[in-house]
Amino acid sequence: MLGRLRRTTRLDVGLALTFSGLSFLVWSLVAGASRTIMKDLIHSTTVAHMQLPDVTRAVKVFFVDTGFAIDLVGLGWLAISLALIVFASRQRITISWAWTFAVLQSFMAALGGVLVGMAAYAPYAPAAAPPGDTTLETISQLSLPLVIAVAVLLWVTCLVWLLVDRSRLDRHGPTLTDGLRSHR
Repeated sequence: MLGRLRRTTRLDVGLALTFSGLSFLVWSLVAGASRTIMKDLIHSTTVAHMQLPDVTRAVKVFFVDTGFAIDLVGLGWLAISLALIVFASRQRITISWAWTFAVLQSFMAALGGVLVGMAAYAPYAPAAAPPGDTTLETISQLSLPLVIAVAVLLWVTCLVWLLVDRSRLDRHGPTLTDGLRSHR
């Protein structure tokens, strides 16, 4: 059995599909919380006339001004994870690739949360009323709910597609090529 792929079961696919959805949920929660923390920090330091450290300003640009890019990267990461799950369900690759990709998404989200936490507590600022938002901040505030909706739609579509594909296989039985695929 050395060098052969273990046949990917429905349970493997279901667990990987669930974990990829949870990984995206972690990603989006960290992105949204980080954006809110950094935005509130910038608003409070602006009113208090405090000078922000360079690290905090850099993290603000990354998470607030270009936060929509983080949302799109998370959505792309989910799409790639789902594609890996589909390939694994077809016995083309091992399911480990999908698991690895989903775990890496969770790790990257955790690192982003740590970075924002360090930048948010670098300066000490009292709470104050926020000034007007810039255009990029407004886009970043709107992008996360839209990306979450698209991700849920993408995840549910993949789930339904895999269930329909499994029911087709159960109804018609495996073909000659299905048996050959698992022995590559």
